[in-house]
Amino acid sequence: MRHLTAGAALLAAGLSLATAACSPPQEETGDRIDRIGGEELTDEQYERFVRRYAGVPAEEIDPAARQQLYEEYLAELLFARAAEREGLVAPAEAIREQLEALGPQAASEGDSREELERDARQAVLARLYEEKVLAPRIKVTDEEIDAALGAAPPRVQREFAVFRQIRVDSREAASEAYRRTVRRKEPFEAVAKEMSTAPDAGALQQRPLSNLPAPVADVLRKLPEGGISRPVEYDGAFYLFELEARNRDPDPGRAGERQRVADRLWSEKMSRLKEEELRRLAELEGIRTPRTARRRKEKGS
Repeated sequence: MRHLTAGAALLAAGLSLATAACSPPQEETGDRIDRIGGEELTDEQYERFVRRYAGVPAEEIDPAARQQLYEEYLAELLFARAAEREGLVAPAEAIREQLEALGPQAASEGDSREELERDARQAVLARLYEEKVLAPRIKVTDEEIDAALGAAPPRVQREFAVFRQIRVDSREAASEAYRRTVRRKEPFEAVAKEMSTAPDAGALQQRPLSNLPAPVADVLRKLPEGGISRPVEYDGAFYLFELEARNRDPDPGRAGERQRVADRLWSEKMSRLKEEELRRLAELEGIRTPRTARRRKEKGS
């Protein structure tokens, strides 16, 4: 969900967000909406929205992008007005954070502090409507996740190694690391943090052997679990490896994969719900439905 929802806002001249339960259809000038809830929507309000969302004046944006921003402008207005009808209030702290997030590039010399605060309030209200009204309606079930995941892919062909490494620049340093870890029984991780020149010194890694250089993969394939390798020269450096485990499932129970699928399904449901809600709110307000990116894609336009 976008932090700014669609930028900042639109009501420059004290547009009241309160409205009757249903407004009569209003006139349009081409694709533009003249009025909503008895209030006039001016070009100046939209221009301010573009500056706050894109950071540049509208004339510096190509026509297609300007039209897309106009649709976002309408969508944010509908959600913000609906938020007030639901009794939602934009917290002062959220408005302040919104103003800070907009940055100085979003304002022009003619913008007053009052206008900027209205814009920030508008964006916060629209975001609150998504978070407090729409989001609780969305549920992703285990059955839906299972269906989207499908059967688990075979992992037999992929050998995984869980290991630590020490990388040094000379044979002498490699021999010293080997003496300390194997003969003196110093902890491999501690020696790695002291001697290794690699940025991940001593960190536990989990990699498929097929993704490792052949000399490294060969060493890890032959090492017993818990074993430490002799120094291996590769690509101008010397390496020692400590193997913790082999063939460990990198995603036990597919937990990580399930979470990614759940997040994707949730986002898809939210996108559809927002489109349905925009249609409902537009009918309530007596204006056309904003043509967001999703609806344009569905219509092939």
